[in-house]
Amino acid sequence: MTVKFTKMHALGNDFLIVNGVQQHFEPNRDWIREVGDRHRGIGFDQLLHIKSSDESIADFALEIFNSDGELAKQCGNGTLCMARFVHEERLTSKHSIAFKTLGGLVEATLLKAEIEGGMKVKAELGVPTIDPSGVPFVSETTNLDYELNLGLASTPKIRLIPVGMGNPHAVLFKTSACADNLELIANALQTHQRFPDSVNVEFAEILDRSRIQIRVFERGAGETMACGTGACAAVAAARLAGHVDRSVSVNQAGGTALVDWEGPNHPISLTAPASRVFDGEIQLD
Repeated sequence: MTVKFTKMHALGNDFLIVNGVQQHFEPNRDWIREVGDRHRGIGFDQLLHIKSSDESIADFALEIFNSDGELAKQCGNGTLCMARFVHEERLTSKHSIAFKTLGGLVEATLLKAEIEGGMKVKAELGVPTIDPSGVPFVSETTNLDYELNLGLASTPKIRLIPVGMGNPHAVLFKTSACADNLELIANALQTHQRFPDSVNVEFAEILDRSRIQIRVFERGAGETMACGTGACAAVAAARLAGHVDRSVSVNQAGGTALVDWEGPNHPISLTAPASRVFDGEIQLD
């Protein structure tokens, strides 16, 4: 069976998109891992499977798989790319499109402008939470930040802010203690017992009140050039800690996203370019 796909990216965070509205596709973990291999397959951070929605509140249902084949609940940059995809494929004539994901309902709006080589898209990604049950994070109390023992000789303890974005995040503000040890720390956190569903890890550096810089290690994908929900989680953590104002430019390896968050109990938005790379076909055994 041959499957048609489209390769897209937002700030280098790249996706293989399968149109399940117009063709039959049954995701298979082993196949996803094989095709997601950057040396022997196509390579991508996430596979996005768009389907018709059976709910009136959503225009489409969106399944998200990390390159290791595991389901993911949410993907900010993927939402940006998917909005451009369904519009260009004429699956909808709308410019504001609602997607139902495992992490909840998200809405993306095409802004009809070109930035950094892609179409400018804005996504509303829900309300960030620091409630441990909403991350999820194991804690008997709700605090802003926590100290965790990682059991690493080089970095035995770290402080972090857990943030729920429909998927779990741990935000660490970079210090000299962890500057040269980021991947090791991220791996330790992703297997830590206090993150029962693993976690996406953001190392954030505050540049000023309207700019931060982050590196992101995604569960099931490793370090990525950008992460939409990661950018939002980092801004939410920085704003709650009093480091930044409402609108923040988030510098990542793949480019800059704009995150806007009024504050607690309000939805957070992400704006970045969505780029279409190529279309193709691949055999699904």
